[in-house]
Amino acid sequence: MNYLQGKDIQLVKFTERYITADYIGWLNDSEVNRYLGAERMPVSRDDVNIPDSDETILLAIISNHTDTPKYIGTISLHYIDWIDRKGEVGYMIGSKEHWGKGVATEAVGLITNYALNRLNHNKISAGVIEGNTGSIKVLKKNGYKQYAVAVQDYYLDGEYLDTLRFYRLSEWKI
Repeated sequence: MNYLQGKDIQLVKFTERYITADYIGWLNDSEVNRYLGAERMPVSRDDVNIPDSDETILLAIISNHTDTPKYIGTISLHYIDWIDRKGEVGYMIGSKEHWGKGVATEAVGLITNYALNRLNHNKISAGVIEGNTGSIKVLKKNGYKQYAVAVQDYYLDGEYLDTLRFYRLSEWKI
């Protein structure tokens, strides 16, 4: 897969060219990575690896809102299980100027459609840390339903927060 085209964005294969100073900055920005569940320690270029397995698809999110396409984040389908036909979605909109503009909703819709209809997956899941209302809205707008809570699963700012688990099945027509 080279790319997935949406209305306002495209998803393209994540390569070395996307490991930019902006990307490293996003990974080190506590506001951007607050709920990511990873990368809570300082990250340098040497710490970044591009996944090279059949279990992960990592894509760059490119905004087409302007005449010059702009790299604004990443989205992945990971923990891919080809036998059970399932995977998990994760995403990061690093460019704060694109927060609240529907970019994550469109990106999750594109990768979910790709996973369910092109890869023939049966189920896509996602985890969201409580308090991340934006991500909860993104998943619900894409037809995901909450199915579980992992209690006190994430430590943030001196307290333990729950992880909310969501899923979407291929049989659900959205």
